[in-house]
Amino acid sequence: MVNPGTVKVCAGVLLFALIIPATASLIGLLSDALPIGEPPHFQLMKEFSVVLILPVILGEGIDLMTPILRWSIVIAIFTLLLAALSLVSPLLFSVVKGIAIESDNAIIRSRAELGLGIGSFYYKTVSVLVFPIAYHLRNLLNGPRKLMNGFMVLMFIAAVLCSDSRAAAIAVFLVIVFFVIQKVKATVGVGPELLALLLMIVLPAGYFAAFFHPNELSNAAKLGHVHCYAVLFNDHPTYLLWGQGADTEFYTEGFEVKTTLTELTYIDMIRWFGIPVAALILGAVLYPVIVLARRKDDFSYLAVPYVAYLWEAASNPLLICSFGALVVSAMWGRSLLPNSKRPDTVPGTLCIE
Repeated sequence: MVNPGTVKVCAGVLLFALIIPATASLIGLLSDALPIGEPPHFQLMKEFSVVLILPVILGEGIDLMTPILRWSIVIAIFTLLLAALSLVSPLLFSVVKGIAIESDNAIIRSRAELGLGIGSFYYKTVSVLVFPIAYHLRNLLNGPRKLMNGFMVLMFIAAVLCSDSRAAAIAVFLVIVFFVIQKVKATVGVGPELLALLLMIVLPAGYFAAFFHPNELSNAAKLGHVHCYAVLFNDHPTYLLWGQGADTEFYTEGFEVKTTLTELTYIDMIRWFGIPVAALILGAVLYPVIVLARRKDDFSYLAVPYVAYLWEAASNPLLICSFGALVVSAMWGRSLLPNSKRPDTVPGTLCIE
């Protein structure tokens, strides 16, 4: 007898890993907006194909979130070492920076709003530091080994600040607010909880407001994207229904060139797929949050940083890529694993310290 759950999972994987990207790629091929002089790369199909790992995750009971939590310490240490290198040996750091930029593994900006401004090396992986921060912060506030967990939280936060990623910094801030409010509510009640929430939001509000100044270089580029998107959808309203197609390009004032991908991920999805399919994809991306909300422990250290990660993806190319698809697949696997295969039912399997 075929398991209905297995059939649903396979149908979902078939839809999101093959049917949707293949259809969008076909629409793109039929359009006149593919990069001129280049053969089709089918990049979107390659990135969505990562979802094919989901049946293996569920069949073998593999929890991908645990290695993400465990090995993210390498990202933090690497970022901190680069920060130290930029202070100790600027010349050697410039060589490392040049290699990283040439291999497209870093984003280096001239600003230094958060920390040293060394830039985001392996910038797509720095975004996942919200997960270990949530894990160790939860343990710091509610469990033993407070010294170790406190050290880990500070180390990961320092790495985020050194990377100078504003989206990651705000995501970490949101995670901290959630856990502190939960702790205050559990300890002293609802009234102080509201006061703590007000203080935590109002006090840094002026600092974070500077991140959104329209004249700032990155913000000006994003505003240029928005303006050109408004013009594009006004000239081609049918794109809102079925999209322009995968791997297509359009001119944006933000970059002052034609591009296939801006920093506005969710608007990019509308251009590629149209509103109905983009909404379907976003619903699938958010589904693990709904499932994990029913599991108190999972919700606290997985769903909350996952929502923060999706916040980061709104203004950074973190979701529609192979790494983003891997994070979403890991969250789907975590939410759909049956109780008999869930790692948290086996003592010690979630110990990452």
